[in-house]
Parts: sequence; structure tokens; C-alpha cells
Amino acid sequence: MRYGFILLLVLFGTANAVFAQDKGKVQGLAFDSLNNRAIPDATITVLLKKDSSLVSFGMTDAAGRFEITGLKNGDYRLLITHVAYHNKNQFFTIDDNNRQVQLGNIKMDDKTQVLDEVVVTSEAPPVTMVGDTIQYNAGSFKTQPNASVEQLLKRMPGMEVDKDGTIRAQGQKVNKVLVDGKEFFGNDPKIATKNLPADAIDKVQVYDKQSDQAAMTGFDDGNGERTINLKLKADKKKGMFGKIMGGGGTRDTKEGRFNINSFKGARQASVIGMGNNTNTEGFSFTDMMSFTGELSRMMRGGGGTISDATAAMLAGAGNTNQGIRTIWGGGLNYNDMFGTKTDFRSNYFYNHFNPKTSSERLREYLLPDSSYFNRQNAYTDNAANSHRLNFIIDQFIDTFHSIKISPSIGYQHSDNRSRTDFKQWGSDGVTSNDGYTYNRSNNKGFNFNNEILFRKKFRRRGRTLSLSLLTTFNDNNGTGNLETVNNFYDRLGAKLRADSINQYIENDSRLSGYNAKLVYTEPIFRSSLLELSASNARTKNVSNKTTYDFNNVNDKFDRFNDSLSNDFLNIYANTQAGARVRTQKSKYNYFVGLNWQYAYLEGKVVSGIKDSIINKHFNNLLPSARFQYKFTRYKSITADYQTYTTQPTVSQLQPVPDISSPLLQREGNPDLKQEYSHNVRLNYNSINPFRNKNFFATFSATKTNNKIVNADSLLASGTRVTKPVNVDGVYNVNGNVSTGIPVKALKTDFRLGATVAYNRGVQFTNGAENLINTYTVGPRLNIDINPSDKIDLMFGTRLNYNRSTYSLDNKFNNTYFSQYYEAEFNWQMPAGFYFSTDFNYTINNQLSSGFNARIPLWGASISKQFLKNNRGELKIRVNDILNKNISVDRTSNQNYIEDRLVNTLSRYGLISFTYSLSKTGLGGGGSGPKVTFQAR
Repeated sequence: MRYGFILLLVLFGTANAVFAQDKGKVQGLAFDSLNNRAIPDATITVLLKKDSSLVSFGMTDAAGRFEITGLKNGDYRLLITHVAYHNKNQFFTIDDNNRQVQLGNIKMDDKTQVLDEVVVTSEAPPVTMVGDTIQYNAGSFKTQPNASVEQLLKRMPGMEVDKDGTIRAQGQKVNKVLVDGKEFFGNDPKIATKNLPADAIDKVQVYDKQSDQAAMTGFDDGNGERTINLKLKADKKKGMFGKIMGGGGTRDTKEGRFNINSFKGARQASVIGMGNNTNTEGFSFTDMMSFTGELSRMMRGGGGTISDATAAMLAGAGNTNQGIRTIWGGGLNYNDMFGTKTDFRSNYFYNHFNPKTSSERLREYLLPDSSYFNRQNAYTDNAANSHRLNFIIDQFIDTFHSIKISPSIGYQHSDNRSRTDFKQWGSDGVTSNDGYTYNRSNNKGFNFNNEILFRKKFRRRGRTLSLSLLTTFNDNNGTGNLETVNNFYDRLGAKLRADSINQYIENDSRLSGYNAKLVYTEPIFRSSLLELSASNARTKNVSNKTTYDFNNVNDKFDRFNDSLSNDFLNIYANTQAGARVRTQKSKYNYFVGLNWQYAYLEGKVVSGIKDSIINKHFNNLLPSARFQYKFTRYKSITADYQTYTTQPTVSQLQPVPDISSPLLQREGNPDLKQEYSHNVRLNYNSINPFRNKNFFATFSATKTNNKIVNADSLLASGTRVTKPVNVDGVYNVNGNVSTGIPVKALKTDFRLGATVAYNRGVQFTNGAENLINTYTVGPRLNIDINPSDKIDLMFGTRLNYNRSTYSLDNKFNNTYFSQYYEAEFNWQMPAGFYFSTDFNYTINNQLSSGFNARIPLWGASISKQFLKNNRGELKIRVNDILNKNISVDRTSNQNYIEDRLVNTLSRYGLISFTYSLSKTGLGGGGSGPKVTFQAR
């Protein structure tokens, strides 16, 4: 067998040598004749002469030489490009008599000294790298007419868009979307992606945007955000563009939206608006709850204790496939440069959000020797109205000094109602309690934030000084009613007693604080910087809760309940000082740093049960480091290490119990320590823009010491008591890979990816430790097929395998498997007609009885473009043709396993009209890479 293997190698080598003889090569040297020097790192591209299709590519070495091999017989064009030189073209031929072509010195003209006469302009490759930025050419990804940016992003390799519109780029959540480098209606990424038209975008750039301080000092301060920058097409920056749409349909459905944009130079003016009851989201739920404290108070009961169903609805409000929603809102965005030294940005936004949700929830709580069950049926009707006004004034005083002022004002009013019917029983099937809860709360709040950043550059490069001051003030108050009836039963099922609560609650809270930071950088050695920083922050939070019980004598809420009334005072302050050194080389860069942190937490609780005063002090050293290595212009790896702390809240520390819910009592723990976390992240990017291949990989691991978790106890009455405690041994590991592979012969692009996650958590039940290990694997595949310019198809699948194991009792270990399949067909028909259909099929396996589901969702639309320049479009759309839409999900990483079934919008038809303000019609997408000549 050994000789057979050797013979095989010989035959393979001989065949390869013979095959190589049929291949030719071209050689040459890129040369700057004006400065009499070779040109290294120039890009060499070989294209077929007849149609400019790509054949091969390479780069010049340090001596300016290049060699491209493996060329078949034919006529070719060689294109040399370099950022500092005009493009250069050379034509050559490979045939049987001329297999090795020597082009010699190829003269290139310096852009700064020689005017160009003939320039080769080319549409960019679909994906490329520009420094640390991943850049997508929007025209290489086809979309439907009137498609939004969100639909465009779904077509791009390495990009994921969840059902709620959350964007992930290379596995990392995108927190900010810019338009031509500037904010678009503040920090809500969905406003840009859901409202701007795809056909207005030229490039999509993905990078980690540093904070203002980090951008000036050159040090990553850990406050960077995964960011997408949408670069507009040139013609969109010279006038007005946008779209207006309105429609109505069956089941009294209505939908309308508009976006009008006027961009000219530095001036950006946009007006957007929308309204619908079709669960079409245009704005983020978090934007509606933007002011501090409102969301958390709604989650914990803004006017008392709301039901778990209401809390779950609020927590999952971003899921557009839950409940029936009525949404309307709009706003104005205006950015401009006043003179040459004042950069002005502003936006105002209003939003109304009213989801109505019916849900069924089944939980199995785990005990050391058994389990018990809780089933809830809930209905919620929550309405919120919010206003937000933001300004940014960036004033450049002179070459060395600038100041940036960023005030923000917000106001919100919300009215929330919920009713929950519940039943609880043991593993033997005997009911322990049942009843209902009705909750209504009315809340309003005002918030003001302002940041002032002063920056100074010195004459010596790298020497900088910056001072920032962030101030915040929030004022929130609300009222609510809580009505609860609980029936308790003995072990034989006989009713023991009935408890009822009927209360009126008043809440009032105020928060004020500041954060001041000073940063100084000094260049050391040839390629290094030293950063010194110091900061001081203080936050004061005052909260008052007053509870009155219903008086049956006079039918009024005038019986003061001192056990459920209290005053909170919370002061948190911290001081930090640190130093970091950063080194920048051509191939790599890194920094290492160490911060000292002193934190002080003071809490005071005045209650009718027990008054308490809490004082906590924390001292920590927080190391950090980052290393990046660039193998080539298109391939790099980055490693980050960060440490951070999370302080316990006063509500977690205070010993006064919260007994506002008869079935769920919360106790504080004054002995809690702060959490200390270590995080490591690896990121690898590899892009081949010439062959349109790419590979992205991200790995993240977090270990938390003194993690604050819940210790639950179940009383004989069926009441659950929960108390926070510290534990070690909590880990969280995540990995994400994605790649894009084109097959030109099939006119097909393959996008493959996978997500892998492992979570190790700790909980306690009746004093017993419960180690919870959760494993998740989620492969995905998308296939984009473009058999012609008129037809495109997409097939995709996402699988999710989840397994949770419990040390408390392995019989509770559970596995569930969900499958998601999708297909989309788009056909640009004759006479301006456009047909589109999509089919999604979701399979949920191994859930509780009644929660397993197979959900086929089929939708279709046909549209007709008309009017001058195809500015008008009439569309008929039918959603959920099979009338099978429901929402099912599972949670299994706590001391319980939960399945939820939520109502959602089912089949409806809608007819709409869209009018485009631009002159280029309504067509979306574009063609692939091409090269054309443009004479000057």
C-alpha cells in the first residue's frame, strides 16, 4: 500500500506538471518614473479583455514586482491600482507561442502631481475591507421595489436581522446606525433601517465606533459600539428623495408611512412618520422607554405589582409576532454645518405604542425532590406616548480646541392594564392555590441628560487633554390599583381560605447624578502613547411608595398600609484612576492598562415594618488589554480582554421584605457583594473582494465572580420566597461564524453560519444548589439564486438545538429542537408588474403538551409600477394565507421550565399605493461588480 501511495503521488505530480504547461503567466514591475522608485503593495487584477470579468489578482512585493500565474490562452487586460496613483491598464495575450509575458517596468502617475486623462471607474466588489471597516456595496444585493434598508441588510453575508429588527453584524449586536457618518433620529438603529429606502444606499460600512474621547486620544476606552454607516448615493445628496405609502385591507387593517429627505452638502433634513395596526414596527420599543427608570418600574409594577404576564409582555415587546399592536409616530431630523466650525445635529421624535396581548404560560418549578406547576392566562392592554428631543453642538474653537454639548429631553405617559387568572398544583396533580390578579397603573416621567466634552490638542502629535461632564435628572411618578384574590387548598384539595387584596398605590421617584472624567495622553517612544485618566461619579435616587387598602365602610382607599409603604434613598459613588499604554505598528497594535476603582453605596429604607441603613464599600483593580494583528489588508484577528464590576441595588440589599404579591415575596440581602466579571473576545475577519468570498468568526467568554442569583423557597401555602445571594462558577461562552461563497457558474451565493453557546448558571431551591448547564447550537444556511436579471430566489434554514441540564434532579433535564425554513421568490414581470411570494415554516419540538407547533406562514404580493419614471406603485398583499400564525417559545435556564403561547395577527389582505419622490423609479437592488471606462 505504501508503494501504491508513492505511485499515486508521482502520477499526481506528473499530471500537475503537464497541466501547468498549459498555463501561462505574466510578470512586471510597477514603477514611479517621476520619483524613480518601485511601487509596493499595488493591487494587480487580471481581467478578460472581451467583458472585463475577473480572472485572477495579486499584489506587488516590496520591490514593486508581481507575477500572476495559471492563465489560460486568451486576451487579457491587466489593471494596476494604488491609492496614491492613477490606475494603469496594460493589454497582453497568452497563446501557445507566448506563455510567459514580461511587461517590464509599468509607469504609474502620482495623483498629486499628474492630472489624469483616462480613468477606469469600477463598481466596488460586493464586500471589501477599508482599514478596520467591512464595506458592502449595496448595488450587489438585489431587493424588491420599495424595500427598506433592513431588507437590504438581510441579503448581506455576515449580517443577521431578527424578527424584531435587531441587527447583528459578524455575530455582534449593532447599537448604532449612522447616515453619512451622522446620527439619524438619535441612537435607535431601527429608525434608519426600517424607514430609509434601500435604493438610496451606495455603501454599507460596519465597524466599531469609538467614543469621542477615544477617537481623539487614540485609546479604546471600552465604550465603543458596533456601528453601521449608510453611505448615500451621490444623487441622493443633491436634492429630495423619499417615499409615501398608504393602504387598508381586511379585518380593518390600516398601514401608512412616509419618509422625506433633503440632503445637500452637510445639510441633512428628514421627516418620517408611520401608523399601522398590522404589527409592522418602525421604531424600537426601548426608544419609547428611553428615560431612566420607566421600563424597570413598569416591569416591577409602576403602580403596584403587575402580573408576570405583563412583565413578560414588556420584556418581549420587541417581538412583532406577539399580540395585536397599534402604533403611530413621527419625527424630524436636522443636521448641518454652520460656517466651518459649528457642527449642529438635532432630532425630535414622538411615538404612540399600544399592544394588546393574550397569552397562556405554563411553568414547571424545580424542587430538590419534586416539582410543581403554575399555569397563567393573561390579557394585557398597555399604551405609551413618548416625546424625545436631542441636540448636539460640536464647536471647533480653533485648530487645537473644541467643545461638544449634547443635551437630551424626554417625556412619557403610559397607561397599563392587565388581568391574570392563575392556577398552581403539585406533581401529584393536587391544586395548591388559584385566583386572579387585576392591575392598572398610570405613569408619567420627565428626564434630562446633558454631556459636555472639552478637547484640547497640543502641538506635539499625540499629546491631548479631554474633560467630560455628564449630568442627568429624572422625575417619574405614577398611581395604580392592584386587586388580587388567592384561594388556598389543603393536600386533599379542600379549600382552606381565600385572601384578597384591593389597594391603591402612589409612586414618586427622582434621580440625579453626574460623571466627570479627565484624560491625558502623552507620546512615548516612536510609536506608543501613554494615557492617564481619572474620574468621579455620583448618583442619588429617591423613591417613595405609599399604599392604601380599600375601606369597605366608606368605599374609599383610605386605610394606610405601612407594611407596603416605604421611602428609599440610594446614593452610589465611584472614583477611578488608571493608566494605559498603546503601541501602533504597521502590522499590529496593542494596549495594556490597569484601573483602580473605589465604589461607595449608601442606602436608606424607611418602612412601617423595619427601617434600615446600608453602607457598602468596594475596592477593585480592573485590568484591560487589546491586541490586533493584520495578516493582510483584508485579513485580521483581534483579541480583547476587559474586566468590570456590577453593584447590587438597594432593593437587593435592603432587609425589608417586599410582600406586595401574596404568591411571590422578595427579600433583600445586606451581605451581598458586587459582581466582578472577566470578558475575553476574539474576532477574525477574512475577505477576498476579488472572488467575493468572506469569513467572519467571533468568540466571547465571560466569567463572573460573586454573581448575584436568586435563592428560592417554596412555603407550604404555595408562596414562593426569593432572595438574592452571591455565587461563583457562572460562565457564559458564545461563538459565531459566518461565510459567503459565490458559485458564478450557478449564479448562486451561499451564506453559511452557526452560533454556539454555553451557559453555566447557579440557582438555589429550598436551600439546595442547582447547577444549570445550557447548550445551544444553531447552524444556518441561505442560498441566493439569480438565474436572470428578472428573477431571484432565496432559500434558507435555521436550526436551533437547546439542551438544559439540572444538577438538582436530572429527570428535569430537557432538550428542545426548533427548525425554521424560509423561501422567497421575486419576479420582475413584463409591463411593470412585480410578483413576490415568501413561505416560512417553523417547527417546535419537545415542548409541553399544547405548546408544540408547526407554523406555516405564506404571504404573497403583486404590484404594478406606473406614472412617469415609475414613481407610482400599486400593490396587493396577503399575509398568512393559510391562517396558521401563532407565537410559541420556551425558557429553560432558571429554576423553572417555561412554555408560552401568545396571540398574534393572522390572515389579512391589504392594498396599498406608494409614491416615490425620486426620479429613478422604484426598482431595488442592483447589478454585480463590473468595470467601465470613463474619459475625462
